[in-house]
Amino acid sequence: MRRENMKGKILIKSLMVIIILALSCSYVFASVSLAREKTPIEIYNPNFKFPTEPITLTFWEIYGSRPGWLEWARKVASEYSQIHPNVKVKVREIPLKEYPIIFQSAMQTNTMADVFCMFRYRIHEWGLALPAPDWAVKIFKTQYIDAANSWQRYPEGGSRKEYQGKYLGWISSELDAGQMLYYNKDMFKEAGLDPNKPPKTSPELLEYMKKLTKYGPGGNIVRGGWAIRYLGHKGGIEEKWTAFLFWWHDCRKGRIFTEDWKHIQAWDSPDFIAAVKFYQDMVWKWKVASIEMPVPTEAFKLGLAAMTNRESFLEGILKRDAPWIHYGIAPIVYGAPPYGQYKEGVWTANQLSCVWKGTKYPQIAWDFNMFLNNDKHDLEISKIAGGIPRRKANQDTPYAKSIKWLDVFKEAYRRPLVRAEEYDPYGLFGNLEDVLGDAVVTCLLDPNADPKTELKKARAKAEEILRSAIEAQKK
Repeated sequence: MRRENMKGKILIKSLMVIIILALSCSYVFASVSLAREKTPIEIYNPNFKFPTEPITLTFWEIYGSRPGWLEWARKVASEYSQIHPNVKVKVREIPLKEYPIIFQSAMQTNTMADVFCMFRYRIHEWGLALPAPDWAVKIFKTQYIDAANSWQRYPEGGSRKEYQGKYLGWISSELDAGQMLYYNKDMFKEAGLDPNKPPKTSPELLEYMKKLTKYGPGGNIVRGGWAIRYLGHKGGIEEKWTAFLFWWHDCRKGRIFTEDWKHIQAWDSPDFIAAVKFYQDMVWKWKVASIEMPVPTEAFKLGLAAMTNRESFLEGILKRDAPWIHYGIAPIVYGAPPYGQYKEGVWTANQLSCVWKGTKYPQIAWDFNMFLNNDKHDLEISKIAGGIPRRKANQDTPYAKSIKWLDVFKEAYRRPLVRAEEYDPYGLFGNLEDVLGDAVVTCLLDPNADPKTELKKARAKAEEILRSAIEAQKK
């Protein structure tokens, strides 16, 4: 009996020891876990007292064409709420075609998102962003690579004085060399072209497009030599066309404003006319591109086009939706007689993730914004959307080393840099880009449209818009 009691006591003591050890381990692991899950403001501003009342933040993103972006944003928002249970983050995707109307309406009704992604020129034009607080500035200065900060920091000479030299947000679009040449290697082989030697000059590009195009019995294109952008936002169409414009027109001069910002460039000059005519002839004269095909991303993905120009996010789309396509990525071709003479430099339409200047919770909004792009999340979104990681900690990761277009990136930055016009004194860049895009689209869709006439009309319209803005500033 005594032995049984002794055994029972020993068993109970053993169980108690096990339970205590388990609880101790759980406490240790929980403590370690909590230490690892601090949000940026807790690390870089440790004296900040995080509020305990219920808070709701809104986050708007504009990346519907980037597979996985929305799901990733929701995941990160959920992670943030797990760390700070009193904070709920509502994520909303804004369709790219509708963003001007939605944002302008929100500005008028004071219902903007606390955190939002937007084109740099729109941020400048609308003046929506709240510059980074001191603790976030520390992160930008110490944790980001120079190539990222060159876009994330508003220039000292920018026309918005409240932004000069300030960090406005992290690059939410991909960090890359802008537009690159994507080409289908199997189609190259089929056409008798070396898949390891993509075209380098404008005449070579046209020659390749002709060899790669396939026609149906009625002469219609069943496979384009080039997937051309003709649908969607006019500014986006114009941006893709600039890759051709800068064969004839020195990219260092830009394409919208004169050097003194007082006039529109000579859009009806031979340089611009030649570029629009080339674009128009691709569809109607040489018939190497079709406006009956899907948009370029879809056309290339579906094997309906052999080449196109796109940013690095297309790589992520191809990996997800068309892993069987063997493709190459090369620098955008440069101009050579008879089709221009210039090399295009780096020109990107980088968007930033910013905090709204009217938010009720500026510190919390900035905390969530930087949490979106901490080391872990920076690597995640780089893998999902493409592009070079923005943060120093991720430069030696297997992903960063595996990027197949690093040489393209280096080549692009060796070329002349495109003049930055996004921060013009009147906040008109986006509107005027649309005006120029209208002329390009008209000529793409109508074989009888005269490029000189359309560009002349566009220039006159843009001059009037600019003149009105200059007069308004004088009052």
